[in-house]
Amino acid sequence: MKPATILIAVVSGLASALLFAGLVLQSTSAISFALAAPIPIAIASLGWGSVAGFIASAVAGMTIYAIAQSVPSALTLFGTMALPMAVAGHLAGLARPTVETLPENGANSARKSRSDLDWYPLGRVLFAVAAMAIGACLFLGWMLGYDPDAFVPAVVEALGQGGGSGMETLNETQLREFAKLIIALVPYVQPALLTITLVSGLYLGAAVVRVSGRLPRPKDDIPSATHLPKIALPIFGVALAVAFIGGSIGLVAAVFVGALGGAFTLVGLASLHRRTRGRPGRGLVLFTSYAAILLLSFPIALFMALGLFETWRGQDGPSLSQS
Repeated sequence: MKPATILIAVVSGLASALLFAGLVLQSTSAISFALAAPIPIAIASLGWGSVAGFIASAVAGMTIYAIAQSVPSALTLFGTMALPMAVAGHLAGLARPTVETLPENGANSARKSRSDLDWYPLGRVLFAVAAMAIGACLFLGWMLGYDPDAFVPAVVEALGQGGGSGMETLNETQLREFAKLIIALVPYVQPALLTITLVSGLYLGAAVVRVSGRLPRPKDDIPSATHLPKIALPIFGVALAVAFIGGSIGLVAAVFVGALGGAFTLVGLASLHRRTRGRPGRGLVLFTSYAAILLLSFPIALFMALGLFETWRGQDGPSLSQS
């Protein structure tokens, strides 16, 4: 590996760690910067190779440990964002040669071959990202000893101190019930958010590398190429059923539901982009849809249902080289 590549990997790892450091140090603007932490890893992996991405992910984890002197904080960045993004970048860069036989002009002329690259399917990259989000959230929960009941007092206290939020009008029992509802949603929301964060980081990293001219793969037609493998449907269905059992197995199943639900939602949004191509008012439809998701949240369920439908009727995903 060239020294310049190693330098890029180290700098990318440092950048990722600095973006995440605010969350460790409890800065007020921490969350928005922490969500951008995977992007430098994606840039290193997609632009300078998979090894550079893995080096960057290791440097990011070690840098957080050096800053916070905390193994859990270092493992949180490395296990939930840095390493999964390095793996996603590696998968996105996979390609194999395909040989197509082409006829020469003339009936009796010899035939010739043309070698093209068949890129790893985009839908399988998305499925792998969801799987890594599941593993990362389960690892994080195990490392922190996640216990929903243990978090109730802290959430109740936080809700009671939220001045101007309207929570001060609720009594102790109502606050506890509301806190339990919030905590019950965490196993669903956290893996979904992590899946979307990793996919967004991979997309933005690819966009940056493409501008620099270092991205080897052709530009993807994302709305047409985004399909999950059909195996995701039974996994999601079984996890959804098991989530109602409750207990530890229900929490694990909820993580599966959240991560796959986030992936299905992205498939649904890609379908919206594809279905509105060339139609009048497309910009308004897209703006309204995203605004409704940000402001109301519940439209996410509609796009998740659309993603489930698209996966049921679609393919396992075309090659990434199709654009």
